Formats: sequence, structure tokens, C-alpha cells
Amino acid sequence: MPNGSRNSSGRRPIGVAVAAHGTEPSHSPRGEPGRQPPGVACAAHVFAAHVRADSGLVWTALTDPGQTAAYLYGLAAHSTWVPGDPIEFRLGGRAEAIGRVLHARCHERLSYLLQAGPGDPPVYLTWLLRPAPGGCVVRLEIDQVDHADSPQEAEDVWLAVLAALQLLVNPA
Repeated sequence: MPNGSRNSSGRRPIGVAVAAHGTEPSHSPRGEPGRQPPGVACAAHVFAAHVRADSGLVWTALTDPGQTAAYLYGLAAHSTWVPGDPIEFRLGGRAEAIGRVLHARCHERLSYLLQAGPGDPPVYLTWLLRPAPGGCVVRLEIDQVDHADSPQEAEDVWLAVLAALQLLVNPA
């Protein structure tokens, strides 16, 4: 799927927002704050929400394929969640996107790259969880290399993801 393409609802599919020409997709560009590879434009988007659930419940929602589909546009994320292991994002039993686990610290941090296919540019996602009064704070960091979404495009895609996760884990 080419960069900039949109699905039938007019939104960019999750894994089709960036390009990583000349970069190593196994390491997040966030590694050195303020430093970019020469000739490569980077963009970072950060979103956060408070949820009325503990980090264990949120962690399960982030790693259980039966729950990821509820907030990742129907994509069920299948993985062992061991750093270096692959992730397959399935929709109706068919792989729609792939990824790789970069970091997993149970109930605290989950980082992975996501891409529409092997030749497509990755998007680096980091989910950070921290206890807060009455629940926890969920922080989503999205790093894009070379071909970055505008702040408005990122909001259109990722605020909806975070809002759906919040609805999933907040008790009634």
C-alpha cells in the first residue's frame, strides 16, 4: 500500500503513515532525543489519557488479541510480546499489518513497530503506563520517520485509538 493512501472511510490505515528510508527499523528513533539521522525528517506525536483501571488491566488490553481489536480499528494483535518477536495484526483472520516487539516491561511499557507490510515504512509505538490516583495514566508515543503525519492527521488516527482503549478498560 503506498504512503498517503487512505481506506474506505478516508482515514490512513494505521501502518501507512511513515517511511523509514535509510533507517534501521529495529530501533525507535526516540533513542536520542533531539537527534535525527542526517537527511531524515522525524515526527513524534504524544497522547495521554487517565483511565479508571489499574495498569494490569490496561496491559492485558494492550497484549490480548481479543481486546486489541476493540481499539485498533478491528486489528487483533498476535504476539508472544517478547522483545525481538514478531507481531501479526489480523482482521478477520487475515494479516493486515506486521510488527516487531521492541520492549516489553509488564504493566509499565510496551514498544513495537507497526507496518502495513515488509517493504512499507514502520511506525514506532510506545505505550507507557503509570499508576495515578483512581487508576493509571496511559501515554501513547508515536514516532514517524521521513514521512510524518501532520498533527491533525495523527490526532485523527491515534486519539480515536486512545479513546476506544479508554472505553474498553474503564469500568461502567
